[in-house]
Amino acid sequence: MSGRRRGSRAPWIIILVLVTALAAAGTILYRIYPEYQRLRTQETTPGSEAADPEYATPSKDGPKPVVARLYFARIVEGQQRMVAISRELPAGLPPAQAALEELLRGEVPRGCDRPLPRGTELHSVRVADGVALADFSKQLASGFRGGSDNEGVTIYAIVNTLTTLPGIDGAQILIEGEPIQEIGGHLYLGEPLAFDDELVVPHP
Repeated sequence: MSGRRRGSRAPWIIILVLVTALAAAGTILYRIYPEYQRLRTQETTPGSEAADPEYATPSKDGPKPVVARLYFARIVEGQQRMVAISRELPAGLPPAQAALEELLRGEVPRGCDRPLPRGTELHSVRVADGVALADFSKQLASGFRGGSDNEGVTIYAIVNTLTTLPGIDGAQILIEGEPIQEIGGHLYLGEPLAFDDELVVPHP
């Protein structure tokens, strides 16, 4: 008789344990459910990741490339002239520096020549109050071949290229860090120069 009583109580003990376990599990779920809902909402709501610095991702839209108008030399009917070439500037350099480096080292358009004397180097270019100060090596003057049109092309290839960039209204040329008056005696270079298209011809 006593054995049967112990056997008859066993199912009720199992049921009691299960009920107790379910109640405990329910209590735990009740406590963590609001946090679960918050995380779930954050994952599924558009833009929620951008609002949380932990989930922020870098913007795919980087700075737009700068397109400059570069002025190269070209002989037209025996006269020295310039043509304007639109070109996307390489990234990693300030636009003014990148544009002048393209004049010195970039690809030369077919039928054109570099406007600056061979061996010319750009030391620096800085922009202040809308004026670009471009400092070149001494070869800019020592390599100059003479002639009023040639001087105009040499100088205004620099000036026009710089003044077509945003924020630059004028340009002054320095050599080895010092202001200069002229390189060939036809143009006064002691002050900033503005854009001038007198020697510019259409590119064929």
